[in-house]
Amino acid sequence: MHARITFAVLTLTVAACGTAGETATTTATDSEPTTTVAPETTTSIAGTTTSAPAEETTTTTPPVFGARFVLTSVSFGDGGMVVITNIGDEAGNLAGHFLCQRPSYFAIPDVEVPAGGFVAISTGGSVFLPPPGAITIDEIAAIGTLKPVDGEVGLYTSALFGSATDIISYVEWGSSGHGRSSVAVEAGIWSGFVQTTVDSLTILANTAPPAEAAHWDVG
Repeated sequence: MHARITFAVLTLTVAACGTAGETATTTATDSEPTTTVAPETTTSIAGTTTSAPAEETTTTTPPVFGARFVLTSVSFGDGGMVVITNIGDEAGNLAGHFLCQRPSYFAIPDVEVPAGGFVAISTGGSVFLPPPGAITIDEIAAIGTLKPVDGEVGLYTSALFGSATDIISYVEWGSSGHGRSSVAVEAGIWSGFVQTTVDSLTILANTAPPAEAAHWDVG
């Protein structure tokens, strides 16, 4: 799942993460003459000769092997919600993963996510509208209110929130320099910030994995 992708709006919630765990020339060897072949040319209607254009090449993003979880949607306000997507080619379990908006965190419960599947987690707003096909859990991620003008969400594989090896996905909006921003930058999974307004309802990843502000659209 690369290039342009559309994910449903989901919301992750995290509670109390503030200080936990922060404790590839070769040289010819003979004298045989060599011949140089002139590049293929084409003639235009006006009688001029031009070189044929180089053959186009396309690049594709390498597949992601195993399970890999990334944040793909954050909804604000009363519809506060975080969506996590498994962009890998195998199923995986989110048990032991955490959502964090410093200083709050949320331990994600045991939930199996198939390859390409996604989990919607409410952050405690009065409205919870998970996208069709989403896996949901009963618990609320108490990571604080997800405000449209400013905030962050980090996804970790442990409660070591200051560890650049344990943070696996991150997004911040409204401004830069949030509590976990430097950790994500150090990990090489984030740069910039998503520009939102007070009227923004959601931010949605358009690239997988999203690793910079340009990889997110504002809705």
